[in-house]
Amino acid sequence: MLLSGEKGRRFTVAGALLLAGVLTAGVLGFQRPAPPAGPVPPSFLHIVAHPDDDLFFINPDIVQAMRTGAAVTTVYVTAAEGNGKNVVRGRNAGAPVDHPAYIAARHAGVRRAYAQMATGDPAARWSRRRVHARHGFVEIDTLAARRRIALVFLNLGNWLVDGRVRRLTDLWRGTVPALATRPPLGGTVPESRTYTRGALIAELTWLLRRYRPSVVRSLDPDPERGVDAKGAEHRTDNPDHTATALLAREAVARYARAGAPPPQVVYYRGYYNRHWPGNLGQETVAEKLAFVGTYGWADQGTFPCHEPGGCGDLQVGATGALSGWPQGTHPRYPGTARWLRPLPDGRLAAFAVVGGRVLRWEEQAPGGPWRPGVPLPGDGFLPEVSVLRLPDGRLAVFGVQVVPGRTLTEPSYRVVYATQDRPSGGFGDWRDLGNPAGGAPARLRDVGATVPAVDGAGRISVFVRNGGLGVSGRTQRADGAFGPWTDLHGKRVQDGLAAETDAAGRIELFGAALPAGWQWDRPSGTPGLWHWRQGTPGGPMGAGAWTPVTPGVTGPLTLVRDRGGRLDLLARQANGGGTVLFRRPRPAGPWPGTGTVLAGPGGYGPVGAAFAGGGALWLTGRSASGSAAVHSGGGWQDIGGLFLQAPAAAVDATGRPVVAVIDTQGRLRVARRSAASGWEWRTAGTQAP
Repeated sequence: MLLSGEKGRRFTVAGALLLAGVLTAGVLGFQRPAPPAGPVPPSFLHIVAHPDDDLFFINPDIVQAMRTGAAVTTVYVTAAEGNGKNVVRGRNAGAPVDHPAYIAARHAGVRRAYAQMATGDPAARWSRRRVHARHGFVEIDTLAARRRIALVFLNLGNWLVDGRVRRLTDLWRGTVPALATRPPLGGTVPESRTYTRGALIAELTWLLRRYRPSVVRSLDPDPERGVDAKGAEHRTDNPDHTATALLAREAVARYARAGAPPPQVVYYRGYYNRHWPGNLGQETVAEKLAFVGTYGWADQGTFPCHEPGGCGDLQVGATGALSGWPQGTHPRYPGTARWLRPLPDGRLAAFAVVGGRVLRWEEQAPGGPWRPGVPLPGDGFLPEVSVLRLPDGRLAVFGVQVVPGRTLTEPSYRVVYATQDRPSGGFGDWRDLGNPAGGAPARLRDVGATVPAVDGAGRISVFVRNGGLGVSGRTQRADGAFGPWTDLHGKRVQDGLAAETDAAGRIELFGAALPAGWQWDRPSGTPGLWHWRQGTPGGPMGAGAWTPVTPGVTGPLTLVRDRGGRLDLLARQANGGGTVLFRRPRPAGPWPGTGTVLAGPGGYGPVGAAFAGGGALWLTGRSASGSAAVHSGGGWQDIGGLFLQAPAAAVDATGRPVVAVIDTQGRLRVARRSAASGWEWRTAGTQAP
């Protein structure tokens, strides 16, 4: 859904689209999903509030999944009836209000967009069925040419109650006992029904059992804060997006507690996309906008439309780029490339969150095969961890854990870490470092990804992006206990910080950030960096400073240290699809203000980096196709395979470069380069029960 009054660059949808398909309708009786059994094949379930949330904020990840042949299902929780006027924005004065017709038009538009993504033909035929779910009938539409592509419409409406609009967020908070649905014109479920919060969670759980996804995607459960032009602070996303994500998270938790294989869960930023620099290449943006234009019926008049409410959402039309949303795809938890580390005996160890638990994998022998993943104690972890190697060779794992609060809607978020009891040994209990928000419950959810570093005095510091879009840190004292959280300030810093220790033993910390000329409705100026440096090992971090750089960059960032102690900083090129390398000319020298652009690989997210023999830097990152790519001086090479979070890089005990990813089934996959056959992938066992 677009906001009124937004301005920006316009993209057009190239070419006329084909004739609209004939839709068929059927009726099915109650269907009880079969209980989960055996391994879960790759399958993606998206749970979003409105048609177009997936197209604006989750793509290109959806179309990339379709291109692998995986099953893709999207559930739309609300009716998304808006003002009920399916007219071009700015021309709605005097237009009649027809909520059922507008809902139907949005459904028709998203069917056309999914058909185009899956088959190239927006007119491809759909089978529309009335299916008895856990709490009554729902409409499930299946693409005839790709039976593993489906759309589910629940249609909860917004209603005026006691003089105010009651919506999905009220149902989540418990301020209304139930919400009724708004059936679309011509839908297969013409009757209205009501959902309580418990019934809606049960319905989503039923859909999880039906589709058995290996990956669940939704929008942001913890949206960023902003300050509007009048100085008022508020959450920056549509409240329906937030409520849907929180409902989805609870449904996934109940699904897993019932014994089902827990899916991987990925959340995406919503409206705040327009406040950060674009992080996609221009070809990806153009394709993303083409699908948005198809949804918006930008080709109206080029084919006969037989849908009763219209063939798309004219409020979006051909103006999708004006919102600033399609130019980026920003996961809420952007991940880190620092989850693959060497052990003192030369073996590699990997750590990742799978189904809310932290799993640990290790090589059986240096450079050899891997043992199956073993879970560390505890659950409820957000989907990213960062691993630090301590001076004595032990590893420390840092993450954020969500623990139940007094009520369902008030969980607590805390930064935690666990360390090995000895080098290559087991891990002790998780230790609670609290939250930089302290006792402010409303701000606990704002905590960002953990970024640890250890200085030359052997003291650990951990940094997070805080709710004020600055940075907070906590540092060990001489006795090993951690001091209090300290506000390191910084402004408009993106999540996805990078920290490393220089040759003098001082911690350096970077965050991608927007310049002082930032405006509420759109970034302005060239995005650059905030930089902090420790004065002396064991001392506090120095004051941070805004650093303009060329070209503009966007996070997350990566710092890597060579054997001589020199640091390299890696970032994604803002609005360009390239990778930017800032190379410090000498270990203690100044940082350059101009980086070297390595064209490609076109994706988003952090870049993994490692120094191979001879000091050569090689990189890995997400490509424009969504798969892993590597760079070793001769350009980027796509080595295949969809994955979640970020790829990690290392050099094994035999001197071979290693790329590791967590695949869409929650398994560790490792690629090593062979002189004879290039990159060879191996699956490192399955997750332990």
